[in-house]
Amino acid sequence: MLTQDETLKTVAPSPSRPGSEMWAAADGTVITIRPITAADLALEQEFVCGLSARTGYQRLMSARRLSLEELRRFTDVDGESELALVATTSIRGRERQIGVVRYVKESASGDAEMAVVLSDDWQGRGLGTRLLLSLIGAANRHGVRRLVGMTLSDNSGMLALARKVGFELATDPRSATITNLALDLAAWPPAAGAGRGGWLLQQLQARP
Repeated sequence: MLTQDETLKTVAPSPSRPGSEMWAAADGTVITIRPITAADLALEQEFVCGLSARTGYQRLMSARRLSLEELRRFTDVDGESELALVATTSIRGRERQIGVVRYVKESASGDAEMAVVLSDDWQGRGLGTRLLLSLIGAANRHGVRRLVGMTLSDNSGMLALARKVGFELATDPRSATITNLALDLAAWPPAAGAGRGGWLLQQLQARP
């Protein structure tokens, strides 16, 4: 589970972009987390092309590559029925994307399907947790009742991240190679309203 120390790392609104926040990684790297826009097409394309074959396969659960049209659709979102947050940092004076997390609402059920992808060199460094917390906060504000997703059952990194944030995991009844993920936002975080859990939820709901 999350520790309070993890949530207390530097997180502050960014004055340069509405809806953005700044986060300092453990090594001091400053990262911007912000909503994706249609203007980020080239940034997203570079990010996807830079993923290893293994990470790309885990993302799509197949070896295929996303088409330019698919990338265009993923960057041009309305922010209401679909929301995507990108993590970027400056590398040699250029903005580079190092992660993305998103959800897509499912009709009137109150569910939203979520996904998260990190560049290979940022896996296991806390960025996935930070992105998911930001997405959960946004989902709460936009009326999402439950976040759901799926991952390969041998994707140990994603399974550990999901457990850490509070998702329930269950093997897909149609295929043991797939694990389904679900997070009831009404009951999140565990022990909400008492101790650390209530404090964490309050921080997320209060964030711009």
